[in-house]
This record gives sequence, structure tokens and C-alpha cells, in this order.
Amino acid sequence: MKMNKKGFTLIELLAVIVILSIIMLIATPAIVGVIEEARQGAAKNSALGYIDAIEKHVMIQELKGSADLQNATIDESTDIPHRGNKPDAVDLSVINGAVTNGTIQFGDYIFEVNDGVVSPSEES
Repeated sequence: MKMNKKGFTLIELLAVIVILSIIMLIATPAIVGVIEEARQGAAKNSALGYIDAIEKHVMIQELKGSADLQNATIDESTDIPHRGNKPDAVDLSVINGAVTNGTIQFGDYIFEVNDGVVSPSEES
């Protein structure tokens, strides 16, 4: 009598599970790192967009004859029309219509602005 042997043995299944677990242990930190970089990049782009909105708002106000924001400090209470998320914390200086320095926070990410260049803060 011939036995039809179909399927896998328990040892074979355990070996596959162990191999998949090892692959997951190796891949998970890399995936988490990529996700974190993407979140920080999105927050930085939001900061750049908000700074651009500030500079455009200042130009519009100047064209209308109101130069009250030409040399000012922008904080959370300043009403800046923009698209996207509102920053959690803002402390930016505007000199001659351009954002020159300060800090801006989106979520857990704090960015420093120095001479118009946005870079992650050492605090975040």
C-alpha cells in the first residue's frame, strides 16, 4: 500500500516561522527609521510652507499700504492665512519682509530658522 504524503511536517513549519521571525527582527528597525524620517520631512515641509505663507502675507500687506508686519515678531497669536496644519508653537522674526530667524514647532518636531534656512533643532 502506497501512502500519499501531503503537507508539511511540524519541524518544517517551525523552521519557516523561525526564519520569518528573524527577517522581521532585522527589518523592523529599518522600517521604523524610514517612517520617522518621513514624519520629520513632512513637518519640515509644513514649516517651510508656513514661512512662505508669512512672507507672502507680509508682501500683500505691504502692497495694501500696511507695513505693520514688515519688521515684526510672529507668534501663535498672529493670524497668518495658510494651507495645512497650524504650527503648535511659533517664534519667528520678520525683517524687511523676510523670515530671518526663530523657531517653529509642528507636533514633536522643533525647527530652527537662521537666515531663512530651516533645520531640525537639537531639542527635537
